[in-house]
Amino acid sequence: MRERGAVRVVPQTPVTVVIETQDLQPVAFGAVANISENGACVWTPEAGFSVGERLILLLSFGEGESLQAAGLVVWSGPDRLHEGALRYGLQWAATSGPQHARLKSLIRAYQTSH
Repeated sequence: MRERGAVRVVPQTPVTVVIETQDLQPVAFGAVANISENGACVWTPEAGFSVGERLILLLSFGEGESLQAAGLVVWSGPDRLHEGALRYGLQWAATSGPQHARLKSLIRAYQTSH
């Protein structure tokens, strides 16, 4: 089995997400199932994203902490625990720079405080 490159955080309180297309038009709303510095698994009742599609996510960690991040859909499938929902595996488009450093910081803070 391939070893993961980063520790996944399963949020104990909701991390919501607005999913936008490249032209920044909101197309779906959802929640984060798990997140790491490499990517995230997102639940949404909205369908229609394809493997290889690039999405813009507005992640809300609560308490006014939000962050915009681009991700590439690497897998998708139905969610067995939430009827009618879909799961999308996303890989972050950028893995360096100030935006990614802030994302890693938010994930670490969320992991230790929740």
